[in-house]
Amino acid sequence: MVMDAETLSPRLPELGSAFRWRRSFPGQSAELRYVRRWLTGVLPAGPAREDVLSVAVELATNAIRHTASGLGGEFTVEVSWRAYPGTVRISVADEGAPHGPRWPEGPCPAGESGMGLYLVCALASRTGESGDAYGRTVWAEVPGNAGPARRTEQ
Repeated sequence: MVMDAETLSPRLPELGSAFRWRRSFPGQSAELRYVRRWLTGVLPAGPAREDVLSVAVELATNAIRHTASGLGGEFTVEVSWRAYPGTVRISVADEGAPHGPRWPEGPCPAGESGMGLYLVCALASRTGESGDAYGRTVWAEVPGNAGPARRTEQ
């Protein structure tokens, strides 16, 4: 992690560099705020940070709700930021479940539940998973310059 000496806040990685942050949390819904707080503290401010936070919290939520991690286990969040090609990879490792995530294939469902992976897919350039019923890692890649395009006046 690169720190600005004057403000002690994280800065974007320089071209060609990469950074990785990793932390485990108890599999409880109350921990989601600590995931967000931790990532806010380590990730540099910028257009991608809110997208990364949203994806990380959604993947962590799914680990708690749909895997053995939420039954007294834990989950691990890892964020890797590569300056080139400008990608942030968010991975959440859980303690497994009989079935993997159900990635969206159709229109977004109505209601408040079941929309999380639609959000992940909307923010990510790529998604995937590996593992089985005994442990799985679900990941998403967000463009490092994600966010609304900035328009300059000439």
